[in-house]
Amino acid sequence: MVDTAQERAPGYRYSRRGTLPLIRDLSVVPNRRNALLLLFQWIVMIAACVIAIRVDRWPVYLLAGVVIGTRIQCLAVMMHEACHNMLFSNRRANDLIGDLFVAYPLALSVDLYRVAHMVHHRHTNTVRDFDYRVQRKDPDQHFPKDGRGMLVLLLRSVTGLNYYRVARAGRIWAPIANFHNPMRFGFDYRLALRIRYVVWAVLVYGLVLWSPWRWQILGLFLIPQFIWVNVFNRIRAAAEHNGITDEKEISGTRTVIPTLLDRVLIGPFNVSYHLEHHLFPSVPGHNLRRLHLHLMTDPTYAAGAHITRGYWGVIRELMAPTEASTATTPLAARSEAQP
Repeated sequence: MVDTAQERAPGYRYSRRGTLPLIRDLSVVPNRRNALLLLFQWIVMIAACVIAIRVDRWPVYLLAGVVIGTRIQCLAVMMHEACHNMLFSNRRANDLIGDLFVAYPLALSVDLYRVAHMVHHRHTNTVRDFDYRVQRKDPDQHFPKDGRGMLVLLLRSVTGLNYYRVARAGRIWAPIANFHNPMRFGFDYRLALRIRYVVWAVLVYGLVLWSPWRWQILGLFLIPQFIWVNVFNRIRAAAEHNGITDEKEISGTRTVIPTLLDRVLIGPFNVSYHLEHHLFPSVPGHNLRRLHLHLMTDPTYAAGAHITRGYWGVIRELMAPTEASTATTPLAARSEAQP
């Protein structure tokens, strides 16, 4: 890795010249679609919670927790969209709704997430990239690992033994850890934004604690967040930039062609098309697959892009090669990904 993106060797960047007309068409924010999607997530979560409490049996609670966990992952992806101003085309609506109904329920802030994430985009895979620095400090994110190492990582994640590392890294996005306004990344977390979170937290958590089903509600919403952050988001985050060569821009980020199970548990709303997102961050998630198919018609992109079939393919790439487990090559993944 290098110190700054400006020190990349000549020819590192992928030429965007021939794609710009299409990008303008793909970059339109679908306001109505996103509003309905957000409403749908909350309807599903509330319905799952109500059904579990009414039936009051542990298998139903378990099933409801899984359903809510998958919707929480959708909220996390929608927060990423809001960070790029792609949840709603109106910036005020984007940030307000993104906070109240997407980020705050995850104990995060769109504004705090945005400032760190934009640095990640400007300095991807360099020491200025906060995500890259976190990965270098966290042994769980050092790859490749052999089969035993990957199994230990999975067990530590499922049981929460390494959750403190996720929480420590994620504090820069959390309002509760930024009330003193530490000016991380030079960002002024304004008093008005801090007060807005306090008002939201008092009202929402107050209503929950006032409810006679307070512990069921808290358990159904907080336990799945813990599992999805520490297990499935670890897999998604590791897939984005780990185990790659980074010799060219299109080999410095991985796109994953998801299976149906991948889309449900790990990568909803096309978030797994991460290379396309890094190349053209103005394109909303619902258009990333279309952008991917267009880029695959470019021989340079098709030959050099790091594309993997499924998150299980990513796990195999992140494991030390053995006779029983060989890495999925980008070429093989591309042949599987062709429509």
